[in-house]
Amino acid sequence: MKASNLQSLIQEAKKGKQAAQTALMNLFWDKIYFFILSRIKNETDAEDITIRTFTKIFRKLKLYNEDFDFHTWARAIAYNTMIDHIRSKPELNVSLDNELSTFEIEAAVPSPEQHFIIKQDNKKLMTAIQNLPEIYKKVIELRFLEEKTYKDIAKELNLTMSNVKVRILRARNLLEDYMND
Repeated sequence: MKASNLQSLIQEAKKGKQAAQTALMNLFWDKIYFFILSRIKNETDAEDITIRTFTKIFRKLKLYNEDFDFHTWARAIAYNTMIDHIRSKPELNVSLDNELSTFEIEAAVPSPEQHFIIKQDNKKLMTAIQNLPEIYKKVIELRFLEEKTYKDIAKELNLTMSNVKVRILRARNLLEDYMND
């Protein structure tokens, strides 16, 4: 894609145009996904991290400086999202630089207060999921409650992979908005 076409697509996405956001996601999905997969080595986690990455990209798109390469900017967000994911899964032993340098992140045992907060947040999350429009609720249930792959979801709901990605992205955004209120 020409740089000028990419910049106009980014401008449209900055305005919140869903078609432009979908086009950007489709354009950069494979690059971001395989960047993450090459380090995480788990397809399911890589898909989840990629969706979270695009969620962050679209939320921060107004901060993007067009003097810099969009892919590099998006990849930096992917890297930081991947680190957040690794920190949330202490059982992972993942190399982010090369095969010679690995690190482990220790598990933090939640205090009784933190455990209570987590329980309350889970209850709020389940309520939020039930309040989603049906098209979003179904993909969230299949992905996160039944732990199905994007491919399985697409097959079960007779959707394209792109459609599944977009629905999960939008559902996560709705859930995040609900949880922040």
